[in-house]
Amino acid sequence: MCESKVVKVSDGEETVLMEDVIRIEVEGDKLKLYGLLGETAEIKGRITLMDMKKHKILVEEWV
Repeated sequence: MCESKVVKVSDGEETVLMEDVIRIEVEGDKLKLYGLLGETAEIKGRITLMDMKKHKILVEEWV
C-alpha cells in the first residue's frame, strides 16, 4: 500500500495529524486529507517535505 502519515512540525516537535493518508488535495492555502478508511480532514498550511520511503509527509500548519 502507499498510505502515509501526515505530521505537523512546530518548534522542532512533531504531531501526527492523520495516519494512513492516501490522497491530499491542495486548494490555495488549504490541504484536504483523505484516509484509507474514508475519513477526511482539512487544515490550513503547506507541505514542506514528502518522504515516500518513510511514508511521512511534513506540513507547516497555519493558524
